[in-house]
Amino acid sequence: MFILGHRGDSAESIADLRRFANDVDPDLVIFTLLTPFPGTETYELARENEWIEDFNWANYDMIHPIMLTENLSIAELHEELYRCYRSFYGSWGRRLEGVFSSNQLKRKTYRYMASRGLINQLRGQGSSFLGPLFLPGLRLMNKLRGRS
Repeated sequence: MFILGHRGDSAESIADLRRFANDVDPDLVIFTLLTPFPGTETYELARENEWIEDFNWANYDMIHPIMLTENLSIAELHEELYRCYRSFYGSWGRRLEGVFSSNQLKRKTYRYMASRGLINQLRGQGSSFLGPLFLPGLRLMNKLRGRS
C-alpha cells in the first residue's frame, strides 16, 4: 500500500513513487490518499494549520483528496492517484500475467477487474474505475456498521 498526499508531495515525488511501485512489481498494489481522520494526530495538525479543504465526512474514504499538499491542488492530487493506478494496472503484460497467475488472490483480483471492464478503463478514463473498485467494499463496511 502506498499513501499519496503528504504535505511535501509533488508531481515529481509521486512520479518517483509510481516508478518504484512498477520496479518492485508486487502482485497487487493499493494507492490511497492521506486522509486526516478525526481523532488522529494528522487531523489535529491539519486542522490547526487549516490544510483541510473538505469537511464532507462521506469523502473521508482514502480515495477523495481531503487536503492539498504544498505543491498540488485537490484536483491535481486526485489526478495523481489515477495516474498511479493507470501506471501500475495499465500494462498489458501485467494484465495478462495477473489473469493467468498461479497466485489465487492475484488471479481472482485481475479476473474480477477484467469482468467488470475495469482494466480496460485504466487507460485514460480517470475516476470511472475507482468507484466500481472501491464502492462495493465501502457499502459492505457501511452495512456492517448498520448504515444503509
